[in-house]
Amino acid sequence: MAELLQTPIEVFETQGRTARVYHHGREPIKVVVLDDYLADPEAIMDLAVAGPAFAPNGPFYPGIRAPVPPSSFQTLLGPLAEILPRCFDYSGRAGLRECNFSLVTTPSDQLQPIQRLPHFDSLEYGRVAALLYLCRGENQGGTAFYRQRSTGFESVDAGRFSAFEAALNADVAHHGLPDFGYINETSPLYEMIGRHQARFNRMIVYLSSSLHCAHIPDDFVFDLNPATGRLTVNAFLGMD
Repeated sequence: MAELLQTPIEVFETQGRTARVYHHGREPIKVVVLDDYLADPEAIMDLAVAGPAFAPNGPFYPGIRAPVPPSSFQTLLGPLAEILPRCFDYSGRAGLRECNFSLVTTPSDQLQPIQRLPHFDSLEYGRVAALLYLCRGENQGGTAFYRQRSTGFESVDAGRFSAFEAALNADVAHHGLPDFGYINETSPLYEMIGRHQARFNRMIVYLSSSLHCAHIPDDFVFDLNPATGRLTVNAFLGMD
């Protein structure tokens, strides 16, 4: 799966890593990408393989999750210390809201309606999502960002939520529920504005209010084994 044509608006070094900053859409949506993020990604993978059992985690995520051990939080999130104030206007301490290992395991024909649409993660002001890919292979998809066609919204905060929800209900009433399958580039309700490919040891960081969805290709293999499946770490941070 090729990435959408896009050029970073800024490139800088942080803690021995190269950060690339992208703007998508009109608002715009900001996404920071750091490749070769962990010095020893296999050690974190070992924790996923040997750690707590994966299980479904609510109706929204199309797969299974397991908690990341607290002893690994600093390794996983410490490198973001310069990213958050520079790119997301953080001042003071960032507080961890949630941190899980995740595996996409729900076949396309078993998705709930909410799982076939882009979503936002939280209405909390300033909450940031940090997504680390720990999967290998060329068919692991990625993460895509979207615009709601009827409103033009590319993100949803508390002030927009009512209008977003009303528009979504009206759109579904007019167009019907989306067909079974993971959303891709074409949809009567949403327009893709940016996409980043899954790549082993790649971290992407964006505001949780951004409309986004896992981009899952047609030839994706739904693998429940964290050693070989589409393993990611999903963390959420807020301004404390």
